[in-house]
Amino acid sequence: MGRPRVDPRCNHPAALAFYAILCGACNDVRPSVFTSGWTTPPPSAATPSYDDEDFLPPSRTPSSPPSSEDEEEDDAPSTIPVYQDWRIGHDPSRPCPDEMVLIDGSFCIDRWEGSLVEITSNGSRPYPPTHTVDDRLVRAVSRPGVVPQGYISGDQAQRACEMAGKRLCTDDEWWRACAGVKKTIYPYGTVHKKDACAEDRKLHPMLELYGPNAPPEIWYVEPMNNPAISEQPDTVALTGSHPQCATPTGLLDMVGNLHEWTNDPAGTFHGGAYSTNNHLGCQYVTTAHGFNYHDYSTGFRCCSDPYAP
Repeated sequence: MGRPRVDPRCNHPAALAFYAILCGACNDVRPSVFTSGWTTPPPSAATPSYDDEDFLPPSRTPSSPPSSEDEEEDDAPSTIPVYQDWRIGHDPSRPCPDEMVLIDGSFCIDRWEGSLVEITSNGSRPYPPTHTVDDRLVRAVSRPGVVPQGYISGDQAQRACEMAGKRLCTDDEWWRACAGVKKTIYPYGTVHKKDACAEDRKLHPMLELYGPNAPPEIWYVEPMNNPAISEQPDTVALTGSHPQCATPTGLLDMVGNLHEWTNDPAGTFHGGAYSTNNHLGCQYVTTAHGFNYHDYSTGFRCCSDPYAP
């Protein structure tokens, strides 16, 4: 049975307007299999209105970007272990490292959505998951109980995976891992389970942050990369904190939480995010953006060929 195709329908006026605005602001936009599912809520007293030229209300200032005492930290010297291939010192009797799962005997995939460590002159440190990567030297890790990395492009995710001796998954690998041998719609089966995955946030985080009366420019790339978006409560969840959103092989959060990039050089991500509010499960795929695109909702996980002594 081949991979099902998703009908690219998005008929809500607010969603159509959002997509038109966003596409007008992005480079390398191409025809998309894209659904949003969320609706624009009415203004309320609980949500502040916003009509200023600046994008951030004063009370919603984002956290500071990573900083160091010395700018030289950004350049890692040769004494710092930058590239750490998981195969070095690995038990040859095991095809995958502990943080990965073997799928169909043909490839390994991370159990949890990816996070990052930054390599600096003082060693490695966790990278803030709500900040863009830019040109920083980072390496992918897969760990439970941490905030996974959003705000990352496909090419940045690919480089981060390669620094761990891994790579981004192909589209087919990602779908096979999510749907399993039974090719189910959801990681856990064929019938949707409400709240099983982090995919049903009632209020879109952009509208919560900027307010329902914000100008349409909030949907441009720069405001959509504001760290404050996913620093709000009830946004991106800790890896593995939705145990019902697991595949039979033990993969967590393949649906919801963050979109996950694959290695399509034209740009493809899968699975939906916490703000997506769709029930397409493993079939959800977006092909609207180039490989260098990123916003608050874009994340990743790595794949790898099995260990071969």
